Amino acid sequence: MTHVETLYTGKQQPYIMSIVNRIKDADFPNKIGFVAPIISLSCIGVAILLSPNFTWIGNALSDLGHYTRTDLGPYQLYAAMIFNVGLTLTGLLMLYFTIHLLQQIKEPATKIALAIFSVSCIFLTAIGVFSENFSPTHFIVSVGFFLTFPFAMWAVGIGWLRFPRTRVFAIISLLLPFLSVYLWTQTWDGVAIPEIVTALSAILWIWGVDWLHISGALSEFEKSS
Repeated sequence: MTHVETLYTGKQQPYIMSIVNRIKDADFPNKIGFVAPIISLSCIGVAILLSPNFTWIGNALSDLGHYTRTDLGPYQLYAAMIFNVGLTLTGLLMLYFTIHLLQQIKEPATKIALAIFSVSCIFLTAIGVFSENFSPTHFIVSVGFFLTFPFAMWAVGIGWLRFPRTRVFAIISLLLPFLSVYLWTQTWDGVAIPEIVTALSAILWIWGVDWLHISGALSEFEKSS
């Protein structure tokens, strides 16, 4: 390791540890806000490992949650159970976190955004409950999830632009959904790629909101104790 790399690493470690320590010291619901998405991503990863014939360009992520199809591999039932439980649990935990945050906030745009995101969490839970086996319900709740949370981002973006401490995040919130819009307008044999990119954008966004909350950047938005 060079001297420059050593200095760079040395500067990064305290910063990373400060983030980790801040999360450790956060309220339980805020911790849930960080952990819950990891549950769903882990379950998706395990389901993919159990589905050797799954391809990112030829399948939808929801194919992993189909209990009875046989073309993805010999362990499809197990993959489906893990996939669907992961989404259901993540949706419920994120709903818990979002309602907790909603109860503490007084700023109107933020309350609107969190209310919309709560609906997204309900749709996410429903995706896990109503797997691909339950058509057309599964399609309806999937579309509901992917359509609602961009509006939560836009609500935050519009509402936070006037606050200096949140202006950069506001601009990101306004622009980020258009990445998903672009991906969904492209032609795909399967939709797993736009699905995972869209989901990751939502995860990074809600982690950003959670971090701003525990770091005190949203203190002026909170109700007086």
